[in-house]
Amino acid sequence: MFKKKPRTRTVMLTLIVAMLASTAVWRIYNAQQQASLSIRPMAVTIVAVRRIPKPNTLQLSGTVEGLTSAIISSRFAGKIDRVLVEDGQAVPEGAALLTLDTIELANAVRIAQNNVRQAEANFNTARADYQRYDSLFAKNAVTKQQLESAQARMITNRTEVDNAYANLDNAQKQITDGSILSPVAGVVANKAATIGQVVSPGTALMTVEQIDRVYVVVNVGQEDIAAAKPGAGATVAVDAYPARLFEGAVAVINPVAGSESRMFRVKIKVDNSGQLLKPGMFARATLATGEPQAVLAVPRTAIMVQKGLHYVYVAVNGQAEKTLITTGALIGDLLEVKTGLKPGMSVVIDNLDKIKDGDALLTEGGNNP
Repeated sequence: MFKKKPRTRTVMLTLIVAMLASTAVWRIYNAQQQASLSIRPMAVTIVAVRRIPKPNTLQLSGTVEGLTSAIISSRFAGKIDRVLVEDGQAVPEGAALLTLDTIELANAVRIAQNNVRQAEANFNTARADYQRYDSLFAKNAVTKQQLESAQARMITNRTEVDNAYANLDNAQKQITDGSILSPVAGVVANKAATIGQVVSPGTALMTVEQIDRVYVVVNVGQEDIAAAKPGAGATVAVDAYPARLFEGAVAVINPVAGSESRMFRVKIKVDNSGQLLKPGMFARATLATGEPQAVLAVPRTAIMVQKGLHYVYVAVNGQAEKTLITTGALIGDLLEVKTGLKPGMSVVIDNLDKIKDGDALLTEGGNNP
């Protein structure tokens, strides 16, 4: 028993040493393989950093408004008899929008006509009396006071005739206004009128928006107001038509800044013959403020964002060099670079997630962005 134990112990020690040696050899081999992979160049595409023209513009946001927004209301109290239009309906200038019940108005016209006839009869009587008194006064048959009284009655009755005709004109005008017409050509909006509704003078019943041309209303800060000159060109974009730009020009500039915002209200007039732009739409306006400026730019695909900072990989002597940059405006598919790069440098635009600082690169391309 005592002779076999050293031999068993020796065998076990030999097996342990063999296992440790095998593990060490595997680790060395694996490390060599990893090292071989780490120095294998990564195939990437590069482009050269260069200067491009950056439009000198002012970016503004605003709201679309109709060129004219006519509030439709009644000039007098009455009951709506008919509503002839609906929201979104195009109407020409002078088109009937709604009518009011005119029975009472017609009665008022008849009463006014009767008052005119009565006033004229009274005036004719008073004038005849005056003429008779004037003749008698010439014969010393009446006193001067009686003559003057007759003259005063004639003048009073003539005034009553004028007043009666004025009342008749008003009554006839109300009959005409019983049919409410559109003062402008446009599109009906915000209709609040219903048949049978009793309305008061001045109550808003609907609006007619003139939208063959529209305003895009923006607020411009005092530091930029010098660039907003009458007639200055502008382009307008809306979310409803992302692939289309609408051309316009500055038309109205409020000369007084807002008391709280200290910003100036500016209206850009835009042709809208297709009526694609609707009042109330949110719009983005780009106002040209000068000649384009040359700036450095790289493709957006070259940019990495880490913890709020922007980086690119610059290809230097076949290796990736991670470089911190500061960016500016987006110009098409390119991004302005303010600091960190120089013209002619080459930046990597693909496989950014597969390389790290110092990795070997197998580059292709090198064309301008």
